[in-house]
Amino acid sequence: MRWSLCALLLLVCPAIAVADPSVTITSPASGAFTNSNLVRATVTGGVGLTVTMNGVTAMVDDPNHPDSFSALVALATQDPLISSNSTVIVAATDDVGSGSASVTFTFDDHVPDVVAEITSPPLADPNATTGFASLRIVGGMTDNDPNAAPVLRVRGSLRALTPSADAFNQRIQLASGANTILLKTTDRAGNVGSKEFQITRTIVCQDPNFPISSTTFATYSVDRNDDLPDADLNDDVCDVRTDLRPDPADPNHPPFTPPREKCTLRAAIQTANHHLGDDQILLNNNGVIVLRHQGAGEDAAVTGDLDVTENLRIVGNGRDTAIIDGSKLGDRVFDVHPKLGDPNEVHLQLLHLTVENGRTPKPADPNDAEGGGCLRVQGDLRTNSVAFLGCKSDGSGGAVLLEDANTTANMTCSIVARSQSKKDGGAIAVDEAQLTLRNSTLALNSAGRRGGAISALGSADPNDVVLTNVTMSQNKAKLAGGALDLGAGATAAINNCTFANNGAKAGSTLSTTDDGQATISNSILGDAKLACDPNSPEPVDSMGANVDRGITCIPVPAAGDQTNVDPKLDKLATNKASNGPPTQGLKIGSPAIDQGGTGLVACEPLDARDVERGDWPHADNAPGSETKSPPFCDVGALELFVTPPD
Repeated sequence: MRWSLCALLLLVCPAIAVADPSVTITSPASGAFTNSNLVRATVTGGVGLTVTMNGVTAMVDDPNHPDSFSALVALATQDPLISSNSTVIVAATDDVGSGSASVTFTFDDHVPDVVAEITSPPLADPNATTGFASLRIVGGMTDNDPNAAPVLRVRGSLRALTPSADAFNQRIQLASGANTILLKTTDRAGNVGSKEFQITRTIVCQDPNFPISSTTFATYSVDRNDDLPDADLNDDVCDVRTDLRPDPADPNHPPFTPPREKCTLRAAIQTANHHLGDDQILLNNNGVIVLRHQGAGEDAAVTGDLDVTENLRIVGNGRDTAIIDGSKLGDRVFDVHPKLGDPNEVHLQLLHLTVENGRTPKPADPNDAEGGGCLRVQGDLRTNSVAFLGCKSDGSGGAVLLEDANTTANMTCSIVARSQSKKDGGAIAVDEAQLTLRNSTLALNSAGRRGGAISALGSADPNDVVLTNVTMSQNKAKLAGGALDLGAGATAAINNCTFANNGAKAGSTLSTTDDGQATISNSILGDAKLACDPNSPEPVDSMGANVDRGITCIPVPAAGDQTNVDPKLDKLATNKASNGPPTQGLKIGSPAIDQGGTGLVACEPLDARDVERGDWPHADNAPGSETKSPPFCDVGALELFVTPPD
């Protein structure tokens, strides 16, 4: 039987007409991330097709490929920083059949999918003092759009990130106080995502640590470099002049109004003493203030040293530019007095300045020699980024004398150098007071008896001296304690400190008498082999992770201690410190590298330069400390391989 062409078509065409369309999703891939709601599909088979995507009519994507369809699919708005799974169904139908396919993908409503977190320090830790925040950003931006790398916008500045396969890491320098970190990401279409962090930190070399908040607060600006006293002690106006006030009753001399904007440091302190309340003095002058108004023994700051009798803050414009020189005074520079009849102590705060060349007045009787060549305190002292240089005392405390059981001092990012005392404490003498010294350096000081850098007599408090990130270098004592002497039951807590090149007849680093004792951890005892006075009964209570050049300080090593080894210290240098003091770094191969935190006490989170340590803080068995794997932080005041930002 012969089939006609028409008959053949009648048999074949119905078969074609009823074939179901076949749908294949070409993009996005199932489970993939996308920041676009454009879905593409290829449909094969069928005649007179209608293609929809989630009910939305699809359009031919490419005229040259009539089987390729695409559509913008309307989805509900999602949280821009929390990705969600979305499903799109592509359906194709013709007169007699249909086909469909579905795709599930991650969609974030046009905002690049980014998960950001601060990895260190913990946001919940209000006591962390680190100067940096470390952020980790995880997302699919590089997989989907290699041309759109995220950036961090921190306090108005942009910092690019270095991408890895799926994460970005960045360390952001923080300011003291409240910080806002705003993370922004962008894609090629200009879509923007953001996340904000709030983090508050106390940065040692930035934090004044002694806010003056009284409602009677007053500020005086010093704009003269000479040493004239205040024109009128009976007012609260800081003004000076070289001529006498004319007599208002004299018709030939009309009343004289002194120029109030002219103010010396001496006049400002006199005015602050007269003004009952908290006061602040700003050193806006250019150059060195040379104190010349001699007359020791007077206690109102009219002559001789600058007596402070009310709460006062003095702020300079930099340790190298704001200098108060006492070389022509014949007296110490500052004397902080207790308030008469007031149980509260007088508070003095010094910020960002240098005090130099003070000298206690020579006594008629050597037994009556006074101490504190640049500063004597019977009250409360706070210093930050301050240097005391070239001070001399016939008594104790070549630069600073802290006397009185109610006296406390917190000195941070400070330098005491080239100072001398004929008795004890070439740099600082602590007489039944309390001293906390952080991120500071004491160097090239000398004492005629004990304590080339610090001498301390005990009080009823558990720690008379607390030393953290302190460098003591090239200090000398004639008798004992080249760096530190603890007497009369004085105690000291020492962590992450460096002792080097100090010297004395007995105990180049430390000597103790009358039950004095030091607790020490994560520190370098880099002086001669007889670093601790052999006549001192158990001067050191080691908490571990110390490096001792000899064996006299730590006869029985604790966990992590290394004795009789060379710490391999570098010379005293700035080591890129912006506000911090000079430090002694570690040479390559030093046994102090990565050995901190292996004892009972964690490392300090920052080194002496306010730079975050490489692995902060760590101690395997310190309360509340997370156990980590090596490497750990470095022993001593400086972290070697962490480079501070330029």
